[in-house]
Amino acid sequence: MDPVWLLLLLPLAATSGWYAASRGYRSTRSVRSDIPQAYFKSLNLLLNEQQDKALDVLISALETHEETVEIQLALGNLFRRRGEIEKATQLHQNLIARSGLEPEQRLLALYELGQDYYKAGLFDRAESLLLEVSEAIDYSESAYRLLLQLYEQEKEWDNAIDAAKRLSSASGEDLTGLLAQYYCELAEERMAAGFYQECAEFINQALISEKDCTRALMQSGRLRAIKNEHQLAIKEWTKIVNLHPEMLTDVVGLVRQSYQSLGRLSDYQRFLERCLELNNDFRLIMTLVDLLIEIGQPRQARSRLLTWMRTTHSLSSLTDLIESDASGRGDIPSERSLSFLIDLVSALFGKPRNYECRNCGFKGKSMHWQCPGCKNWNSTGPAKTTPRLQER
Repeated sequence: MDPVWLLLLLPLAATSGWYAASRGYRSTRSVRSDIPQAYFKSLNLLLNEQQDKALDVLISALETHEETVEIQLALGNLFRRRGEIEKATQLHQNLIARSGLEPEQRLLALYELGQDYYKAGLFDRAESLLLEVSEAIDYSESAYRLLLQLYEQEKEWDNAIDAAKRLSSASGEDLTGLLAQYYCELAEERMAAGFYQECAEFINQALISEKDCTRALMQSGRLRAIKNEHQLAIKEWTKIVNLHPEMLTDVVGLVRQSYQSLGRLSDYQRFLERCLELNNDFRLIMTLVDLLIEIGQPRQARSRLLTWMRTTHSLSSLTDLIESDASGRGDIPSERSLSFLIDLVSALFGKPRNYECRNCGFKGKSMHWQCPGCKNWNSTGPAKTTPRLQER
């Protein structure tokens, strides 16, 4: 247990006694006898490495003086920060039960107790207190911020939407992007349950909040595909090509399924070519190469891969070497040489972690619309791939 903060707090306790005496809250004799005695006793226990007893003595002395409310609130905050939630809760409960508290002090004690309950996982109690505190203008912003965390953790997206709107009104922040993500969460739930009409309504709400919301556009396309409206699904996903080219690696698989259902893989090839004009990503070129091999065009696959390697400057020398080797064998690459080329490029790029948070750097293999690390929304995207070998 680190006693540094207690050393700082003990002089404050003594000062509080002097201040209370000078303001007439207690008789001079009472204040100067209780607080200083507790101060020196606590200090003695602290020097003897009995920190818990020191803190108990100080708290016992402080609780007998109404003028020490702010100090007790600070103590409760410290307890909570140290993970001693039960002590923090008891201290704040005792404060609220005290008669004669100023309205401002009671509101602050309620807010602190709400935080205690939240940390303890008592979300119903925390919600009740925070909603009460949020009615006060001075505490509405802080209360709604904590309520948002609570509702996100409980996946109560309807309540989260209401809290986000109220927070936006209280703080003046633009939370349209956050609202869009909450509507997308509701849409995802309805889609999984088969309630497609409700799902479509929430997707529309997300797009009203943020008209270029990538997630909502992806969901809209998925919903169309579920209804076998593949051409409309492709239309929705194609919007992402220009709006959010960095997200194309997450869309191409969906687009392929719809084009395949329509029997139009040649159109899918043109779609990939257009994507590569906007996003020269390793995964996109390999998707195109795999498709060309699948439809019986190995020469085009090799040519397309070499062209891409030439534009990737770190691989330009390797490209020249491979083309020089191929020129001695004829124009048509063997299946073995093409396979080797694909394996070589894959080895150079390795198996990167596919997604990375722009805010905290969290990395993972799957897309998280809310970062598991920093809890920010819509801050995660496909990580850039770089070859392991660089040109000397």
